[in-house]
Amino acid sequence: MSRQLNLDAVAAEHCSQRGFEFRGPLGKGAFKSAYLAAQQQQTFALKLAVAAGAAERLVREARALQDCTHGSIARLLEAYPHTIPSGVQLWVVCEEYLAGGTLEARLAHGVLSPQETRAIGVLLAEVLGHLHEKRLVHRDIKPANIMFRDCSNSYPVLTDFGIVRMLDQPTLTQAFAQMGPGTPAYAAPEQLTNEKALIDWRTDQFDLAIVLAECLLGHHPFLVAGKTIPEAIMSVASRQELPTENRSRLEALGFGALATALKPWPVARFRKPADFVGALNAIS
Repeated sequence: MSRQLNLDAVAAEHCSQRGFEFRGPLGKGAFKSAYLAAQQQQTFALKLAVAAGAAERLVREARALQDCTHGSIARLLEAYPHTIPSGVQLWVVCEEYLAGGTLEARLAHGVLSPQETRAIGVLLAEVLGHLHEKRLVHRDIKPANIMFRDCSNSYPVLTDFGIVRMLDQPTLTQAFAQMGPGTPAYAAPEQLTNEKALIDWRTDQFDLAIVLAECLLGHHPFLVAGKTIPEAIMSVASRQELPTENRSRLEALGFGALATALKPWPVARFRKPADFVGALNAIS
């Protein structure tokens, strides 16, 4: 039923019902569609998702965002269920609108400078510390989920907590699943092998380190000449060390700390978020 549902029309109708101004689509993801809306000249992102089979994850996402106050985490304005006349239940999320676009779009124009990468890395590593205090693991840190508040690309914001792991709550991932939630190209080994007992903030550390390395190298840090992305992902899943050539390039750029963050086993990565932040801050 969800495949036949015209979420664009549903979003426009819902805006009309709530007294919002509907300004059009922003984009579609695997589970959600996002739209630009406004109320009293204040713009925001309206996100719709079909709740069937995913209601608990959607509720957890809202709870996680409500509990977060860091400036580099997208602000949740409102979240609620909504049933349309056909009987389909939707989950509606209203978030702040981030006008600067995604890091993914920025990287389409080429690599970032070490200074830009360091600035993004420090702020997002601080976000990991905030999430660690809340006992939350994002699990899907990737360029598409990192946005900017404005077109200066100077203030990154982490978005999309759709597969957030609440460490104090029962897991929603089946133990027999071969792979845990996440985007494979930006996932830590313990995600790719669904080793749930190893999931903690250091999982997000690995994911963020892949993103930062990609900002500098222009490609996945486990990708080398003659290999494909699926082969690079398999290298991560089989717990291989960072390829020597990519490690050398990162060290030459002053980012040797990323080699530590990309260690195959969590115990070998930075132990505390403050250690990761400090290592990134030390980059000149």
